Amino acid sequence: MINTAKNNIKIHGYVNLLSGFVFLLPIITLLYKYTGLSLFQIILVSNVMTFSLWLFELPTSVFADTMGRRRSMIYSVTANLLSALMILVYPTLTGFIIAALLRALCFSFWSGTGQAFLDENLHILGERDKFGRVIGRFMAYEQFAALFTPVIAALILKYFGNGGYTILAALDVCFAFVLMLLVFELKEITKSRKFRNFAHIVSANWKVAKSAITNVFTNKKIRLLLIYRSLSHHMIFLSVIALPVLTENGMKDWFSGILITVAGAFGLLGMKYAYKIGEKYSYNLLWVLSSVAQGILLIFIGVVIKSWIAIFVLYIIFEFFYGLWNPSWNHVLVEQTRGKAIATTRSILMAFFALYITIGKQILSFVDVGYALLGLGLFILIVNLILGKKILRLTTERQIIPSSSQKPPKNK
Repeated sequence: MINTAKNNIKIHGYVNLLSGFVFLLPIITLLYKYTGLSLFQIILVSNVMTFSLWLFELPTSVFADTMGRRRSMIYSVTANLLSALMILVYPTLTGFIIAALLRALCFSFWSGTGQAFLDENLHILGERDKFGRVIGRFMAYEQFAALFTPVIAALILKYFGNGGYTILAALDVCFAFVLMLLVFELKEITKSRKFRNFAHIVSANWKVAKSAITNVFTNKKIRLLLIYRSLSHHMIFLSVIALPVLTENGMKDWFSGILITVAGAFGLLGMKYAYKIGEKYSYNLLWVLSSVAQGILLIFIGVVIKSWIAIFVLYIIFEFFYGLWNPSWNHVLVEQTRGKAIATTRSILMAFFALYITIGKQILSFVDVGYALLGLGLFILIVNLILGKKILRLTTERQIIPSSSQKPPKNK
């Protein structure tokens, strides 16, 4: 079991590295614009994915807690491959919507499950306390790979023109296929339950879901984390509108790859130092401070919305703080949800978050972009004034779910 856990963690790192090799997705909004979609339609496609995340999060994670982590992760990368294929063969509004649905399935099957799988493998090795450091390193792998692909994308678009979009889509399909093969190499370390019939499966899944839902909405700490995790976030609004807005204000399409690469480098820098800062001071403190910084930067971007150079500079600084934010909230989340049915518990939080940003982005799409960014930044700062101190006082609580249908690994 120990050797299996070591091998799983090693492969998990490769999976994160390979996940960073995406060529078209980082600049997908440019393809949307090229095919004639309006800014409203671009946000609509984004919201199809986030709303679908809300629908899929709970059932897919209950599936992971009852049927096995590995199987859930395989379904995730399969949906990822199908999504890339759809963009390649059917680049229209309808095709983008179908691809968004498949992408949501990809995220939902992986969300919570990947974290739980890593946490359980580290537990077998007696290194659970290193989760923050390991997941930060794995995220850095992904970010490191993402430094190169946007540059390649920029060069392809520069020298192949609009035909470069097809080349980039084909590259995404190839890497998605390799990623799927890699995930098949993972080994399950928890025994999935054996079910008598379909009714037994439904009953067992409902029991796990009910346990997790009860935990989230009756545990004050988890409820606080749920609310703050959503309301203090930037709703991914800037990421969706950044490239279309920049090109409308004078930036060349191919230069978008340079922006993504530089921003990725700053994000990687943030991830590199997140665990050092978090372990020295507090992951809770890092989470709050990085959220506040992002709120302030959104306000500045809203003020200089007509200057693509100013947005360029502020965006890469924003990505640095986003790099700090990701490992810090992940660490707090793991500490607060360690126990049984953890994939389900975490995905309830993600489902709530997905619904929140879906509604939020759609509302912001009706407002002038500059005012939308200003309002969003101010809202994040107000949320931190109200809830920030409570997050700082949040302490670790373990084994938060009293019962579950899944047994832990025998050799721990």
